[in-house]
Amino acid sequence: MGSLPTVVGVDGSAAALDAVRWAVLDAHLHLSDLILVSARSLPRALTGMGVLPEPVVEQSRSEIRTILDEARMMAARESATAGAIAVDTVSSENPAVATLLELSATARMVVIATRGIGGAEQRSLGSIGFAVTTHARCAVTVVRGWSGDGVDATHPVVVGVDGTKASAAAVALAFEEAFARSAPLTAVHSWSDADLSVGFPIRGLEWPENRPAAAGQLARMLEPHTRRHPTVSVRTVVVKDRPVQALLDHAQGAQLLVIGSHGRGGYGEMMLGSTSRSLLARAHCPVTVVPSPGRRLARITGSGYLDGSLRHVEQFGDRSGS
Repeated sequence: MGSLPTVVGVDGSAAALDAVRWAVLDAHLHLSDLILVSARSLPRALTGMGVLPEPVVEQSRSEIRTILDEARMMAARESATAGAIAVDTVSSENPAVATLLELSATARMVVIATRGIGGAEQRSLGSIGFAVTTHARCAVTVVRGWSGDGVDATHPVVVGVDGTKASAAAVALAFEEAFARSAPLTAVHSWSDADLSVGFPIRGLEWPENRPAAAGQLARMLEPHTRRHPTVSVRTVVVKDRPVQALLDHAQGAQLLVIGSHGRGGYGEMMLGSTSRSLLARAHCPVTVVPSPGRRLARITGSGYLDGSLRHVEQFGDRSGS
């Protein structure tokens, strides 16, 4: 297909299978092939034993094959209703983070779940999710709070807009998602990241006087995208402060929340922004994190997979009519 592939990390958990289901629907909307990835890194040797016994290695490989087979069957069932889709599987003996980050260099999107084999849902994103959303070369969607009912055009796509380069990339992707899903778009802009209700009032920072300027700034930031996607219905929301709470409020009932990886705090590529971290931990819908332009430009060329990985390709149905 013309689009870059959608990569999904799977580990045998129910949450990962939900991520597969979501990814099949999203890949179909974007005419993207799917790559199911399972990775398990084994120590090269055990103290006092030298090289790992072959039965241990084969057992690990067998478990990975079982995980991928289950995920592939799930993708086949979902594609029967969402639309035919081509599916790759990649088995890697490299660490999961390294595997997903390398594949992100040639992917349209990486999709992961918020909880894995450990069971109960975590309030925090987890080490793998944090590393992937922080360093991936493409957009990363963390699937949580998804009803599994498919794409509902009545539920909006919500995007956070703060004027940064990462935010601009998020706005562009949010419009594309809203267009592909025939969904309305809600653009949320917070005038200040700080809680301005704390402390003494400061002359010149009165919200009623500054709100029109903030609304005008948001309109200017959205204008190129509204011209590019005139059929997307856009609702604008301007709030005084506390962007995390504003986005959480408007993401209630949304089908997708789109945010930039870094906000106005200015940490660049060093870490995931505090707003992004909070939203990933607390949002009740899938969240897509869009990297800054600098990280996206660092994509590597080529489409080869990791050394030592096993690849299987299967076509579910005929996509010529999609």
